[in-house]
Amino acid sequence: MKYVLMNCNVIDGQKECTVAPDKMIFVNDGVIKRVCSLEEGEKKLAETLRDVEAEPYEMIDLDGSYVMPGLINMHSHLFGTGKPSKTLGKGRSQELLLKYMNTPAGLKTLIKMVKLGITQALNSGVTTIRGVGDFRYTDVIVRDMVNEGLIPGPRMIVSGPAITCPKGHGDGSFAVTANLPSRFREQVRIHKEHNVDLIKICVTGGVMDATRKGEPGQVKMTPEETRAACEEAHKLGYMVASHTESPEGIRQDLECGVDTVEHGSFLDDELIELFREKNAKLICTISPAIAQAKLGYKETKLNEMCQYNAGVVTDGIIKCARTCVENGIPVGLGTDAACPFTTQYDMWRELYYFCTYVGVSSSFAIYSATLQNAIILGIDDVTGSVEDGKCADMIVTRKNPLDDITVLRNVDKVIYRGNIIDEPKVKRYKNVDKALDPLITR
Repeated sequence: MKYVLMNCNVIDGQKECTVAPDKMIFVNDGVIKRVCSLEEGEKKLAETLRDVEAEPYEMIDLDGSYVMPGLINMHSHLFGTGKPSKTLGKGRSQELLLKYMNTPAGLKTLIKMVKLGITQALNSGVTTIRGVGDFRYTDVIVRDMVNEGLIPGPRMIVSGPAITCPKGHGDGSFAVTANLPSRFREQVRIHKEHNVDLIKICVTGGVMDATRKGEPGQVKMTPEETRAACEEAHKLGYMVASHTESPEGIRQDLECGVDTVEHGSFLDDELIELFREKNAKLICTISPAIAQAKLGYKETKLNEMCQYNAGVVTDGIIKCARTCVENGIPVGLGTDAACPFTTQYDMWRELYYFCTYVGVSSSFAIYSATLQNAIILGIDDVTGSVEDGKCADMIVTRKNPLDDITVLRNVDKVIYRGNIIDEPKVKRYKNVDKALDPLITR
């Protein structure tokens, strides 16, 4: 755990990050002790060698590779692989699966799936992941395993099951359901007892639970329920994230105290001002919407209405992110992994879509997926950038991701809390990659 990365080019993750060439990075006990020039680093190594009592640094020559902060995925459901399945839609197959998940054997399977999910994410370069809706607190169980050193994994910030209302998004599946403001407060307290890190609610419906074309973001929770959940969460020290896919839902979010609007939709001037007034943030998740909109419903295994509604949601998410960036409203990035064609290893695609459809630079996309996400989470004093005193959460690539963001598809090394994974292996799903790759135009 005491080593120096030599002969590397550093992209620090700041808002206007560029390449700082010919650097050395000293790491000790999982912390970046010093980022310095080759000349300064060689002097530091020489001083260490003269001190006979000092433990020597292991020297790792990166041969001109690029080092940047580890990615932070702000929106993932850890129980799923992202492979399309009929069980994701309504019907008998889903009913049978949900029944199984509520058995002791189902719990073991869910824990196994979450472990697989975080391994896939970590090996792809995600060193911090925020889970926003998983069955039976399995995300909390696995987070504790990681924190106790029982299994390797990224830093995990998890919500347990989402909290929804009857017929709301996730009702009967990855969410627990409450039907009165008092019940929402009670459920937040129950989540507290399970030691979650944040609260996730579902103010609107989504693509897969819409009942008609053009209404994927219908408001489901009442303002009173939303306010009750937010007030109780804030009283207990939690941030609140909300699944929201319509302007009406965003208005309710902001007026009732939601901290991060997940997904988003079309914004008018009044909503822009509300974002500013409430100091709220947007979490952009283009990946699942664009896959469901652009791929045929035979590939996604969803119906034609879902594909149409995915197009509506895609347009709203992209325009919302663009409007927020243009108006200085903080935008974080997440994948919504576990949705059809949204794997745990494809955070790089979200950066690509952010550049392509929102029109930002590679530098800004990297900042958004690293330091900006850390700022939103309140952990920017710990991670999110390559600088002195930060946790050693980094990824190494042979080519420059500022020149081509798709370089992040295959990383050479992943460093998490100082631990180094050389040539990390990701279990890729060929059919998923084959369907998605034509959406990448460079």
